[in-house]
Amino acid sequence: MSEIQVEGYIRVPKGTTVHPTGDGVEAPSTRDQVVKVANIFDVDVKSESFYLLLPDDMRLRYFDASGGKRPIDQDILEFTDRLTKGDYRAVEWSSKWALIADVQPVEAPARARTAKKVGKSEKKPVTKQQQMVTGSVWRFTQDAELRYKVRNPAYAVMSDDIADGLRQLPSYARTQAVDAKLRELGIIDHIDEPWGQVTAGETFKVRGKLTSGFAGGQDVPMLFRGEKFTLPYASLEPFIELVVER
Repeated sequence: MSEIQVEGYIRVPKGTTVHPTGDGVEAPSTRDQVVKVANIFDVDVKSESFYLLLPDDMRLRYFDASGGKRPIDQDILEFTDRLTKGDYRAVEWSSKWALIADVQPVEAPARARTAKKVGKSEKKPVTKQQQMVTGSVWRFTQDAELRYKVRNPAYAVMSDDIADGLRQLPSYARTQAVDAKLRELGIIDHIDEPWGQVTAGETFKVRGKLTSGFAGGQDVPMLFRGEKFTLPYASLEPFIELVVER
């Protein structure tokens, strides 16, 4: 059987512990089901979901350890190692997820294969930004220093000060006057900052996309060096190439 992968299909056996992706309580699956994988993510001690694997008596000790920067108790690690069968990953579908060790890869259902054939004539994304979807994997093509934008605290303070002196103007006129004055003073809303060095050959997986954020651009939260970071697309585009399409 092929390996479990994003956009592939899995069987979730009856009785498998299934977690909601949002609020809610985990519960055993009431029936066998075949679902399409939307995401594969880590559930190790560095992940946001690790504590969901623990019984109540272990959760408090886990939080105390992680907050105090001390080693996680050995019995917690032994418990999760048995639970995950040594594979600290999970598969997500719809609004649910389960441990990857508890599910099996299967062939796509007949209806999905038919839909795929019908959709083959659809145009593929042509730009990097269109291809940069959740689940896609990218590689850096060269050594580079990545940069990102953060809000300029002076911008908000100065904007308020200028606006206070123009209260007699209508709202739209006041906004235009404030923007003009800030441009005249050379005060910008975001500051360009260095994020750090990357090396040619390093890869990352896109965790999700935001349609607004840094300087009004399109940002890309990603799995990068084992942790979650957010960088604007413009910071990455010159240095990346697609490895695995979602």
